[in-house]
Amino acid sequence: MKCEIIAEIGINHGGNLQLAKDMVSLAKSAGADVAKFQLYDPEKLLKKEDFTRFDWNAIMKSKLSHLQTIELKNYCDKEKIEFMASAFDYERLGWLEEIGVKRHKIASRMIYDKDYCEAVKATYKPYLVSTGFIRGDNPLWESAEDTWRRIGRKEFKASWLYCISKYPTLLKDVGFNHYTFTEDLCQNWKWYDGFSDHTIGLAAAKVAISLGAKIIEKHFTLDNTLPGPDQVCSMLPKELFELVKFRDEFAEIMGE
Repeated sequence: MKCEIIAEIGINHGGNLQLAKDMVSLAKSAGADVAKFQLYDPEKLLKKEDFTRFDWNAIMKSKLSHLQTIELKNYCDKEKIEFMASAFDYERLGWLEEIGVKRHKIASRMIYDKDYCEAVKATYKPYLVSTGFIRGDNPLWESAEDTWRRIGRKEFKASWLYCISKYPTLLKDVGFNHYTFTEDLCQNWKWYDGFSDHTIGLAAAKVAISLGAKIIEKHFTLDNTLPGPDQVCSMLPKELFELVKFRDEFAEIMGE
């Protein structure tokens, strides 16, 4: 089975719906399996102390409305690429259910919101989970292993993505040596289905595929100089094409 490639458009569109559609089209033409966005209310999502740490103007401009979300879902359907989004509140989770997404995504920021995670599980749809905030034991909440058990895995059709919440993530900080993408090589919770990649370039994603990752999620843009906090670690269309080509050739070599 080939590794799935998710083009994380996220907020790189800057609120420009035509740019978002162009990104969807180019992601599809480059061979991505999924075009992914983020749905949030900045004033609910971020605390006041976060305002100075984030590009507030870019985040505000990139906020998608209900109608824009519907339009992007319809456009993805037209382009024959799966629409996916990380929702950061119950209202926007409801939007995704309303438009009939195939799967949900629990972002790293949301994994300790127990009620929200239960709401996602209650949709009875498969879901992906990024784990950027799970490192060892979190003394404020629960052990990493307890988090893993609470959110679930096979019984809830959950796919766990290894993730480092640094933008960008340095290659020396990736740390694949501590974890695995192959269940039968690991006797505890330290194995992942895929990799949510915040590094610059494709090296880490290619290594993850070679190690058995079944999902690669990586930010995607048309121009790294566009405004927004994620542009620096986003791949360009030519890089996405290269990643898909590597994925396909690796699968052929492995007889998949």
